[in-house]
Amino acid sequence: MVSFLNRIQQVSTVDEATALLYEVRKTPAIEKAVHLARKYHEGQFRKSGDPYIIHPLLVAAITAFIGGDDEMVTAALLHDVVEDTPCQTEEIEREFSAPVARLVEGMTKITELRDEELIPSTSDEKLITSALSFRKMLIASIDDVRVLVVKLCDRLHNMLTLGALPAQKQRRIAEETLVVYVPIAHRLGISRIKNKLEDLCFSYLFPEAYRKINDYLASHEQRMQLQLNNFISKVKTLLLKNGFIDGEFEIQKRIKHPYSIYMKMQRKGVSIEEVLDLMAIRILVKKPLDCYRVLGIVHRNFKPLISRFKDYIAIPKDNGYQTIHTTVFSDSSIFETQIRTFDMHKSAEYGLASHWMYKGHEGLTPKLTWLNDLRSQSEIGENIEHMYQLAKDDLYSADISVYSPKGDVFNLPLGATALDFAYAIHTEIGDHTKAAYINKKRAPLLTELRNGDIVRIELSSEPILRCSWINQVKTAKAKNAMRINCNHKRKELDKQTAVNILLGIFNLKYETLQPYLEAIDACKNIHKAASDVQYLQE
Repeated sequence: MVSFLNRIQQVSTVDEATALLYEVRKTPAIEKAVHLARKYHEGQFRKSGDPYIIHPLLVAAITAFIGGDDEMVTAALLHDVVEDTPCQTEEIEREFSAPVARLVEGMTKITELRDEELIPSTSDEKLITSALSFRKMLIASIDDVRVLVVKLCDRLHNMLTLGALPAQKQRRIAEETLVVYVPIAHRLGISRIKNKLEDLCFSYLFPEAYRKINDYLASHEQRMQLQLNNFISKVKTLLLKNGFIDGEFEIQKRIKHPYSIYMKMQRKGVSIEEVLDLMAIRILVKKPLDCYRVLGIVHRNFKPLISRFKDYIAIPKDNGYQTIHTTVFSDSSIFETQIRTFDMHKSAEYGLASHWMYKGHEGLTPKLTWLNDLRSQSEIGENIEHMYQLAKDDLYSADISVYSPKGDVFNLPLGATALDFAYAIHTEIGDHTKAAYINKKRAPLLTELRNGDIVRIELSSEPILRCSWINQVKTAKAKNAMRINCNHKRKELDKQTAVNILLGIFNLKYETLQPYLEAIDACKNIHKAASDVQYLQE
């Protein structure tokens, strides 16, 4: 994908953009959409001075490249015509299809950060703006997650061409991309887009740190490539000696990308020389069982760092990621070694899109339950910024895997508690939890769980309110459920208080007051009278 994106950045004319799109995908419907998009965007130009039509052409090319179906590619071509031209959704449905029209409508509903809407980075409004953009993206994609994939391709091209904007606006758009779009790409398992967006954002937000890491990688690249080649040669020889056939496996190499290096340095408080997984190889095989054969060969011949071993094949991530991770020593150097099947590799690179990209693909599909969880927060929550912060915590945090006594696996964010686990099982379980047993020992409900813990929940017959604990749990699902319960209870208490106030003011009995409140339709909001003097007077 790197070479393809380099070609994208070199395109400067409409003909070049059209040719690149047709090189990836050309069907009658796409040709028709190109014609319609060119007609409506005629005379429009981007900040760079390029004809505007180049943008949707290249967004469509990226969408097609990662495996988007014809409806997605068509929607990518038309994603701005409803918002920026006289074209109406009805015309798109008439000329193409209802699904294409819905995709375009979903794209249109997602508010872009236009130049005039950009909020200064130091303003509190920046969070609100990002939160609103996030919620609109979420709502638009509930019925068709393809909206998110096309939107990611749209944002990727915007980031690739961000150099045409003033530095201040570059920074603002990069900030939104990092906190809104990157987490979505992560949850959809599209690591190719996620990694590229991260590095582009990093270059605009922390240019000095980006330059230092890039300079280090450039100055050490030859040495690292030689070390990787030498290690790959050893591993390949060992695999061939142990029954693997040349051509039935593949060994790739990679150097950690800049933003990932930077985040590791920040989390661990280490220098770039101390980042253990700076160099890595990836071994691709045909069958899951072969992954464990390779693991045995690697561990028998190179000393592993056991603390860094992770088996995401046995316990996949929620976004469908499956790979064995191990880190080993070889000739005084440290190499991360990733082992997975070819199908797992496709899923790891393109996530949800891999199922469109590769026919007959057997990799896992990313779980989309988080999308429904976030929708419930959006529908019920009263504070958009708060919902947004919860969503970010859930979407883009390191995961741990914990088990129920029956062996069911639950992936939770790092720092999750036993009560978070209870809510992960079911909201009703969380509401009725009275005790938790971690590895067969009773523990406080706010005990932070560790990877591999076995947790058993003990229930009460009645729900238990824990309003002071809302900020102590980690997951959005737990926080949201607890907040709903507490708000409901608070309204009940306020309603009773308000009724008592009115009974005292008018010297009435409840039997007299209640029919009057119902007659003026005040029962629903009467709780406000307990704390709002103005409402009480009215």
